[in-house]
Amino acid sequence: MSNACLVIAHRGAWGRRTPGAPGENSLEAFEAAIALGADMIELDVRRTRDGQLIVFHDARVKTLPTASLPYEAFTAKGRHTRPPRLAEVLELTTDRIALNLEIKEAGYVEETVALLRRFGLEHYLVSSFLDDVVREAKVLAPELRTGLLVGAGFRRALATRGPAARADCLVIHRRVATAAALSAASAAGVPCVVWTINAPRTLDRYLAHGAVEGVITDRPALALQRRALLGSPRATQRRDG
Repeated sequence: MSNACLVIAHRGAWGRRTPGAPGENSLEAFEAAIALGADMIELDVRRTRDGQLIVFHDARVKTLPTASLPYEAFTAKGRHTRPPRLAEVLELTTDRIALNLEIKEAGYVEETVALLRRFGLEHYLVSSFLDDVVREAKVLAPELRTGLLVGAGFRRALATRGPAARADCLVIHRRVATAAALSAASAAGVPCVVWTINAPRTLDRYLAHGAVEGVITDRPALALQRRALLGSPRATQRRDG
């Protein structure tokens, strides 16, 4: 297995400014990420009112909470199709690419883990901003790789929150991914994934950093090019998340 930093396609491979490009968090965007050769896809998991696990980012649809709507009421942003069910995404991607699944809310961790187990837990990293969600996923499936999302307060996350949540890694925003923070993580033996990195020079910095095991990017094609220019061999698909 290569030690090269993973290129993680943020909600798949999609484009806001490209006519005809697939929408984010869509089966087409995930297929495009696989075709590019990305190592992993980051996606968002929510549950509808009628109990469907879906891949959908936003907490609200217009003025209504996502969790209050039945699946039949959904249409994806700018599209005439509904967001994919998580089971559909797992069927598409299993044995083709690894996934980083961000669970947005508490209340459906057990359902999500049970579904992942059917496809092989070694393919997945489950992450969340919610400490209890990360902890519950790890308790339910100790072999499942987990990550705590951190947008601020890196020191506390490294010293207390991450260990208490039993997180295997920290998934940190670029604003807290300073040289000092990454050095501290490296010294503690805690790997980091950094989000969302799109600029070439910033990609270069994190792709080459020994404490960073993956970069989440809206520009996976560019990230793959930058990694190749840095001289790293293409990372093999990670089956341990």
